[in-house]
Amino acid sequence: MNTDWRCLPVPAADAETLIPLLHDAEEDDDRIRAALRDPTCRGYVARAGSEPVGAAVMRWSDQPELLYLAVAATARRRGHGRRIVAALQAELPPGRTMLVGTANCALDNIAFYQRCGFRMHSVKRDYFAYIDPPLTENGIPMQDMIVFSYEP
Repeated sequence: MNTDWRCLPVPAADAETLIPLLHDAEEDDDRIRAALRDPTCRGYVARAGSEPVGAAVMRWSDQPELLYLAVAATARRRGHGRRIVAALQAELPPGRTMLVGTANCALDNIAFYQRCGFRMHSVKRDYFAYIDPPLTENGIPMQDMIVFSYEP
């Protein structure tokens, strides 16, 4: 892995540059844009050298929440996702927990967040009912959001 690795906040004026990287986390550009316009949210880009390898959107409200996390297809399985999460966890204000949600059928994501120190917190039933036609992953219908929490 490149030793010149950074996870940096992206100025609001440049937030649109994150959208192509974030497509794996959310296919709807309007949902990504809405999050990036939210004054409590901040976009981040991870770079290995000059190459963008991942992106995240974090909501820094009373209840911090990692809204989107994506690693470029060509940079996966190299620890970038874990490093992005660790960088955001390091910014967590003292005494606060961080939430993240993923689909009930996203088995790799469920394992990933637990490896990053998150624990199961709650289930938002039928969260993905707005997706038509319904999606499946790993042969499982996408229905509920599994919410995880991280407590330092």
